Amino acid sequence: MMDAFNSNCPKLPWMVEFFSSEDVQVFKNQMEAAFAETTLKHLSCLNMKSKPPVFRSTQLICTMPLNVTCQTIEELIHLGISVVRIVTPGNEKDKLLELVGKIRALVEVHSKKIGRIYPLAFALDIKGPEIRIGQLENKKNSLYLPKGKITTLTTDETYQEFVNEDMIFVDYQKLPEIIQPGDTVLLDYGALRLSAIEVAESIVRCIVEKAGTVTGMSSVIIPNAFVELPTITDEDKEILQLAINHHFDFIIVSGICTKENLTDLKRIIGQDLDKIQLIAKIENSMAVENIDDIIEHSDAICIDCEGLLHDIPKEKVFLVQKSILAKCNLVGMPAICSTSIQNRTSLSKSEVCDIANCIIDGVDALHINQNVCTKEVVKEVSIVCKEAEPAVYQRQVFNELVFTVSVPNESIYSLCISVVEASLKVSAAAIICLTSSGRTAKLLSRFRPRCPIIVITRYPRVARLLRLYKGLDPIVYLKVFKGNYDQDIEERIQLGITYGKIMGYIRMGDVLVSVSGSRSKTGVPNMMKIMYASDYDTLLKTVKF
Repeated sequence: MMDAFNSNCPKLPWMVEFFSSEDVQVFKNQMEAAFAETTLKHLSCLNMKSKPPVFRSTQLICTMPLNVTCQTIEELIHLGISVVRIVTPGNEKDKLLELVGKIRALVEVHSKKIGRIYPLAFALDIKGPEIRIGQLENKKNSLYLPKGKITTLTTDETYQEFVNEDMIFVDYQKLPEIIQPGDTVLLDYGALRLSAIEVAESIVRCIVEKAGTVTGMSSVIIPNAFVELPTITDEDKEILQLAINHHFDFIIVSGICTKENLTDLKRIIGQDLDKIQLIAKIENSMAVENIDDIIEHSDAICIDCEGLLHDIPKEKVFLVQKSILAKCNLVGMPAICSTSIQNRTSLSKSEVCDIANCIIDGVDALHINQNVCTKEVVKEVSIVCKEAEPAVYQRQVFNELVFTVSVPNESIYSLCISVVEASLKVSAAAIICLTSSGRTAKLLSRFRPRCPIIVITRYPRVARLLRLYKGLDPIVYLKVFKGNYDQDIEERIQLGITYGKIMGYIRMGDVLVSVSGSRSKTGVPNMMKIMYASDYDTLLKTVKF
């Protein structure tokens, strides 16, 4: 059989390669482990010699600073990032628009270079209101407080511009009402930790538990305290409207505690709600307690583990992460995890394990911070993703996800489950999905196939919104429909196959599964096909991407 692969004769459909080595001992993509009978058997069958897939299923969200260079943007786009995240720049709105224009111009150049529209999505991170200290007295740059120092927090506005080591102004008038002796207060995201020892009227006397340095207007965090603040400030409302006007795809909302925060935000957005999707950032214990309601009212969930460290014990954070990821997987909600990468050039062992565990737990996308968002880091993260994705216990994941679907249900659920199961049974190289709204592609992603889902859509915005979902690789189809539905379906499927070959996902003789409608205006897909990739491409010169 191996001689047949190396011979000059045409490769026949049944000559699909399942092995990583010529001695036919090791399955590629951890195939043996994925379908083992038990969890222990699955773990024991994981083999470091098994070849990883070419396609990376996990989406990557990269944060771009306002001063990012064109070279860095080009490098990251070339590496296949999915979403650009931009943090609210305060009063620098002109710089925000300049950055967006720069990125879109480079995306257009890249699209022309690769011969298709590159569907890069944009997300704007709105910080929301924060409790802060006042300005340092005598216009100092920083203030150091040693361990054991007794200091006082006050809401008296007299000290607003005179913060010193003995008296620190805090701009939240209800501060003495929400703090009890023994409570912890964090300044500048944990750089300085205080413990309350006495509360009286407008002051809170504290002792420094962890020495540190703070600057003027540093943040104040009171773990496990209910803080009554509006969801977004007036300045945030202006930024939000700017994001809608300039066609951002996602808004990442910080400071979410309850579902009311999201419903208030939706009320503010009003009739423009269909133009943008909301991603709730989970960064405090109250949000964790209300996670079920928050998931119900969000379009996606972002787990900020660094933020959670300030509010819950560090040994509990991994439990919260696993629980939220599972809840999102059960309802088909895109789940994003932040990474805690420190080095701009390489990943440490703990960082590799952290990323791999996120993927095995079912994350859809990983978020990389702007201070380490470099070509080297993104490349290493991609390698880790490709190694970790096949290590998922596929038999267990698929069976449990199917079990969560209620009976009876819409026919589209049955079809998508059948498509994913067929792709697993025949070890398909790819699933070709034709969609208008993107719903079919989202359901396919929900049931976690092992192969890439090549999504063909005529709508660029739909393609961008799908960039949060695991395993999806959307293509914007530009050719106008000319009335012959069967021919249009065939051309779109062939385009997906040709694209897969160009990207290296599909080779001659590979098994493919397609899903589409059998006729025009069916509303939902109702047809699945199993086919083999041919040895030639019929559409490279006739069909536009």
